[in-house]
Amino acid sequence: MGRELILVAFLGLVGCGGSPIPLPEIGPHVREAPVLVPYPPPAARVEIVPPRPGKQEVWIDGEWTWERRRWVWRRGRWEVPPPNSYWAPPVTMRQSDGSLGFFGGGWRTKGSGLPIGEQAPAQPAPAAPASAPPPAPAAPVAGGATSSAQQ
Repeated sequence: MGRELILVAFLGLVGCGGSPIPLPEIGPHVREAPVLVPYPPPAARVEIVPPRPGKQEVWIDGEWTWERRRWVWRRGRWEVPPPNSYWAPPVTMRQSDGSLGFFGGGWRTKGSGLPIGEQAPAQPAPAAPASAPPPAPAAPVAGGATSSAQQ
């Protein structure tokens, strides 16, 4: 009995050590408009994680995505994270007006939070420095004659 209890305690501690599956760095959805959906997605499906194909890949869990008028399951997969990025997981949340909004999972750029491939709006070009006002026209010479520059 004592050995069995120790074995159970040991297995419990080993099981609490975190996932042996490498996961992506997680972050928020920033400056995104949700897709309005009429009802939340079904429960996630159980998946068997295949062997890791390389040393750079991280596991992206399967997720429900909203396509046209229904929820569609997208299977989990191994992906190499893009440089300077984090994964924004799919989220369904109630909006302030009571509607239900869905944010799909995807890679985002660290710092801006923009989806990978999108660029921040271009900053307007700085205004050109004010140029010197044009020279004043030459004053007529006495007697009604004009200067040679005005001829």
